[in-house]
Amino acid sequence: MLVPGNPTRRIQSRTDTPQRIPQSQNSFLFDVSAKKPICISALTFVPGVHEGDFEILWAPVQHEQIHQNPKAWSVMAKGYHCGKKGQHHHVPLQKHITVPEGDRHAIFIMGQTANAVCFSTDTAAERSAENDDLLVHVGHFKSYPWESQLSTGPFGHNGSQGWLGSLEYQVLQTNNVDAAMLMASELWSRRPFADAHVVSADGKCFPVHRAVLAAASHVLEVAWAAPLRETHEKELRIDSNADCVESLLCFMYTGQECGVTDAGEMLRLAHLFSLPGLVVLSAYRLADDVTSTTAVASVRALRAYRDDPAVLGAWRLLLSNIQSMLAGDSTLLE
Repeated sequence: MLVPGNPTRRIQSRTDTPQRIPQSQNSFLFDVSAKKPICISALTFVPGVHEGDFEILWAPVQHEQIHQNPKAWSVMAKGYHCGKKGQHHHVPLQKHITVPEGDRHAIFIMGQTANAVCFSTDTAAERSAENDDLLVHVGHFKSYPWESQLSTGPFGHNGSQGWLGSLEYQVLQTNNVDAAMLMASELWSRRPFADAHVVSADGKCFPVHRAVLAAASHVLEVAWAAPLRETHEKELRIDSNADCVESLLCFMYTGQECGVTDAGEMLRLAHLFSLPGLVVLSAYRLADDVTSTTAVASVRALRAYRDDPAVLGAWRLLLSNIQSMLAGDSTLLE
């Protein structure tokens, strides 16, 4: 179960959707090993067809052990995707997947058509993704859901293939960390004994604590410390609308955004105030939510920061999603 106030993290497959049309089959299975206790709340996968039904299954063991036994799996989500072939499809899990530290669990993305799920053959490693929290192993495709044979080649790494997509998850913290996060949320909600104000471009004033903002952003620490007007008046003006400024401040206090904001503007503010966590969240929002009407604006917003390693994965995902849209609808070029 997700913990309120605990930030949601994201891991993207090392191989994004290739420039050429990726391989696809009915289903794909892979394992996740937890370096810390985690709770997976959503995933994306790359459909190999324009529309169709799908199911997301889970089992608390390695997939090679139970891949042909339907009774060993639990359904975590099911639905219908309707969009462009090859474009990432986001699936919130109806039941979250908790993986204890040191455990290795299996995920099964099952389609209802012959080419429902794409996978990568461009991997030469034994993992599809890895960070400090978890490791996503290479997996296997299946031509039919419960057939006895797992993919053995001729492509991929030792008969295995790479997963294409992303996972959204929380690291399940200790009680002490949870208490600290709840305190941060309470501090943001009430902001008692505030000693300064932040003012948005449209004039809305937010009481804040200089110490909190300085701890979150070295840019603001310098601003408060310098012998400038901001120091004497204890007021800082940020050239952005009230909704974005409020969400920016909320992230500095709690590690999470609040409200509905423009991802491109949040990316600009995150870079301006040197907030790498918010940079990643905003960049992937632009890439995930791109449509034919927002593509140009999304490219403009991300292109300025594409050399930042924190943005590179989102930049590649954005280009991949746009290429998939163009491949599925040639009229967009007219």
